[in-house]
Amino acid sequence: MEKFFVERKKISSYKMFLKENYRPPSRGGNTNALHSHVIEVDGEEYSFLALGSQQWIYKNDIVSFEYKVENNYKNIVNASIVTTDRKGQEISRGNRGFKQQLRSK
Repeated sequence: MEKFFVERKKISSYKMFLKENYRPPSRGGNTNALHSHVIEVDGEEYSFLALGSQQWIYKNDIVSFEYKVENNYKNIVNASIVTTDRKGQEISRGNRGFKQQLRSK
């Protein structure tokens, strides 16, 4: 599968969507549940799955990443995301962990 790159761009929007079933706080909540993160760069949407709803990239950041095109979706390779803050320092945001399977209840 061919890989593509986006280098040193600012995002224009950032959205998140819960991918696992909702859980009330009494049952552990959705803090570490799988979320779909969708960013827009130069009018194109790219997405990736990650734990939690913590934002990985802010609008003032410069981002570079690698992505693959699958079924007309541009899927970002999580490990390739490099974010530089407005001071020019590389920064790591969001929950960078992973889980083996989706939670059913």
